[in-house]
Amino acid sequence: MMDKVKTLFDVLQEGFADIAGVSHCSAFPKRRDDIRLPAVLIDLVEIEPGRDPGTGELALTTHWEARILFSDQEPQWHGWALVQQAMSWLYNHHWSEINIGRANIKQATPDHFSPELQGHSIWLLEWTHAVRIGENLWEGEDAIPSVINIGWSDGSYHELGAENEPSV
Repeated sequence: MMDKVKTLFDVLQEGFADIAGVSHCSAFPKRRDDIRLPAVLIDLVEIEPGRDPGTGELALTTHWEARILFSDQEPQWHGWALVQQAMSWLYNHHWSEINIGRANIKQATPDHFSPELQGHSIWLLEWTHAVRIGENLWEGEDAIPSVINIGWSDGSYHELGAENEPSV
């Protein structure tokens, strides 16, 4: 079984990296590395159980954050445009063939809580993705019956333990 969360991260990274003007896209660095701006830094921040689809698959809701960084020397609207493009890309992509749904965008807001990044503008984009893991028990040959038995008797109520058939 492939790792759906890793697959989703890879697709997100490729998609954000393809946005015009983005010079760097990666996971949030664990150490201080030099990165070219504008940059998108992606982080998986939570995984919680999702709504059971009734298919035998494990449903998960993955919570993601992307920090969009750009220089304070750039006009503010350049950053706004990058944020809008990132949100548009998320909204317009889903991967139903591998059971990854469309993003549910929560918000995009300026992120003022990174003092080590002073001199840069940062926007925080938050969203969730629904992911289903495992095999769907309703797929494949003979998974859905072609004959359905509505009753198991000849129609008499005697087999069900009733003394008399009800009158109508």
